[in-house]
Amino acid sequence: MRSQAEILAERYDQTMVNEQRALTGYQITERRLAEAQQAQGLSQRRVGNLAAAEFESGGDFGSAVDMIGDAQGPQAYLSQLGLAQMLGEYDTDTLAEGQANDVVAGVFRTQAHDLLAARQADLRAAADLRQAVRSAVARQADFVRADKDTADTLSAQLAAAQAHVASLQAARQAALASAAAQQAAAASRDTAAAGGPSAAVQAPSWAYGSGASATQGDVAANWALSQLGRPYLWGGAGPEAYDCSGLTMEAWAHAGVSLLHWTGYQWEEGPHVPLNDLQRGDLLFYATNTGDPSTIHHVGIYIGNGMMVDAPYTGAFVRIDSIYAPGGLIGAVRPAG
Repeated sequence: MRSQAEILAERYDQTMVNEQRALTGYQITERRLAEAQQAQGLSQRRVGNLAAAEFESGGDFGSAVDMIGDAQGPQAYLSQLGLAQMLGEYDTDTLAEGQANDVVAGVFRTQAHDLLAARQADLRAAADLRQAVRSAVARQADFVRADKDTADTLSAQLAAAQAHVASLQAARQAALASAAAQQAAAASRDTAAAGGPSAAVQAPSWAYGSGASATQGDVAANWALSQLGRPYLWGGAGPEAYDCSGLTMEAWAHAGVSLLHWTGYQWEEGPHVPLNDLQRGDLLFYATNTGDPSTIHHVGIYIGNGMMVDAPYTGAFVRIDSIYAPGGLIGAVRPAG
């Protein structure tokens, strides 16, 4: 029940981020279109002035008038008459500039149309999601009121079991890492003895050391702690209420790192760190399928000693939880600062 509402709320956050991106692109393109249309109008006036000047001088203005009045525009006339003849008779630069400005204006007009359509589609999707979230939240609130004590007991039992499993997994991973390191060292010695080159290592998309500093992590964690007791609100990013990704976004903003308001984007905004190397401020992510990052629906901020601050669900408040309490811990990210 909680996961369903969180998933819908996070999809709503994603849609709103995408809508803001489309809006920004549309506004920029609209400004560029206005500039292109102004240049287009100026070019058209210049071409018209050519015809008027030729008429004033008593020259053979018939071709210019035909060109301006052609239903398909100057380009069609040029095609009919022959490009070489027209370039010899009229101001080549002026006509070429006019055609270029027409093309540029057309490109920006098409781009603005596409961005506006994308924004309108995002707004419609957000409206649909908003209604779905409200329904899920209402069901969730009923669930919380009816089964709070039972849910808390089961959550604590689950957290204890997961903590035990995690400790076993950590020990197993440490043993595997040690064996791998010994094997790599042996292979390196063998390669060196043979005089051959060492194998190249593929760097990850985020280098491990590229995350924010421990000082920034402390700032983010401490700020998150200052928000304890604030109510959960889907789509909320403060200052009075938060959803999970809104809380982490604001916490890291206070540490000078900009994050997007959606768990799916935050999962990609820094290097992934192993759970046995967490530092304060690292983000912890939870998914319905720990093998599939696209199912991430919740995020918290690590504060040390196996605990985190998070905005859990409707009816709850920003609080301190075990990092294993929500279930489905998929990994951790250190935001890149």
